[in-house]
Amino acid sequence: MDSMLGMLPTEIWPYSLIDLSRGFLAATKPSKMEKNISLPGLGGTTPIRSARAAIIIAIKALNLGTGARVGVPLYCCPVVFKAIKAAGCTPTFLDVDPEIFCVSPRVVAVKESSIDALIAVHMFGHMCDMPGILGAMKGKPVIEDCAQSLGSKLYGRTSGSFGDIAVFSFRFGKYLSVGEGGAIFSRDPGLSRRISELVAALPAPRRADEWLHILKTYLRAKLRSRWLWGPVGSRIWGIYNQRTEFVDKSPIVLGQIYRSDLVIIHRRLPRLDAMIARQREIANEYERRLQIAPAILYPEKRGGFYNRLMDPMTFPTHEQRDTLSAYLRCHSISTATPYEDIITGAAENYGYGRDCPVTEDLLGRTLIVPGHYGLRSKDVHHITHIINKGWSEISGKAVRAISG
Repeated sequence: MDSMLGMLPTEIWPYSLIDLSRGFLAATKPSKMEKNISLPGLGGTTPIRSARAAIIIAIKALNLGTGARVGVPLYCCPVVFKAIKAAGCTPTFLDVDPEIFCVSPRVVAVKESSIDALIAVHMFGHMCDMPGILGAMKGKPVIEDCAQSLGSKLYGRTSGSFGDIAVFSFRFGKYLSVGEGGAIFSRDPGLSRRISELVAALPAPRRADEWLHILKTYLRAKLRSRWLWGPVGSRIWGIYNQRTEFVDKSPIVLGQIYRSDLVIIHRRLPRLDAMIARQREIANEYERRLQIAPAILYPEKRGGFYNRLMDPMTFPTHEQRDTLSAYLRCHSISTATPYEDIITGAAENYGYGRDCPVTEDLLGRTLIVPGHYGLRSKDVHHITHIINKGWSEISGKAVRAISG
């Protein structure tokens, strides 16, 4: 029987009444809080309305020019494609390495002559092979999309410290989850100065818009809470996704960051390391407890330190994934199958030529289960128990079907 009440959400969207109050106070009486956001391993970054807006500013700061061909992995949030197009450039789609869900140096080397710049997306908190990618790009600009990789490292270097420019997201579902907000970083003084000038020229949010944003952020967070997600929130999100056109989702507003978001980012920052440590602990527990084929899981690659924002599981077949997803839902565990509409959407709106077979295969077999720092130990035990039980039934049926 489908138990909707008390369903574990796949993501954590924290926004309490205290956050609501602090947000309204910040919007009403702007404080003298530090305007930059100091991220671990990087230092000061320039805040902006969203990571979507940050990509546009990054492209403008690099002076890529109208019509520039920007390489981007097909396996990523489609708003990246929208931002490339909004900046006057053309996305060129790249396939990914199936072991990390990120674009590989080999693919970049093959496509290098047909792209003018690259957006290297660190998917699920995994890290791209940045030294290899920089070598394959032969000096052409590289933007790191660190929306999902805040705190991740490769060979001891922080995500965002490799490319010419890095962009970060503080939207719901991320570590510094505040509803919206983003940041831009560059270690090049000239680029950093150019970014600051471009962002400073953007309009600041009006007070009425900020108040509406705060209220909407609070309500959206409540709909993602454990007791409302199953019976209400998931249904609303389902209706929205069905009725909203691919290109209309996640609209881009070029503007400065909401003051309320900036205040909450600064308050969440001191807890970042603890959040990452807890999710890494949960990911390690899944690896120990889950009784499934090793190829289904994605442990850290050598030299990597992943923030484990999400832990993808890739099943042998599309049918097995969907069957397990339904099984988990019947036991009050929500799941996600990210970006499944991206193939058709990218082909119809951004010129994707169906030349990323690895990505298309992964999209049909990948499942995300709850693994966020808000889970209790008994939640983790429940999730692993149900996955093991469901997978035992599903794989047993597959074996019997083959032998029969």
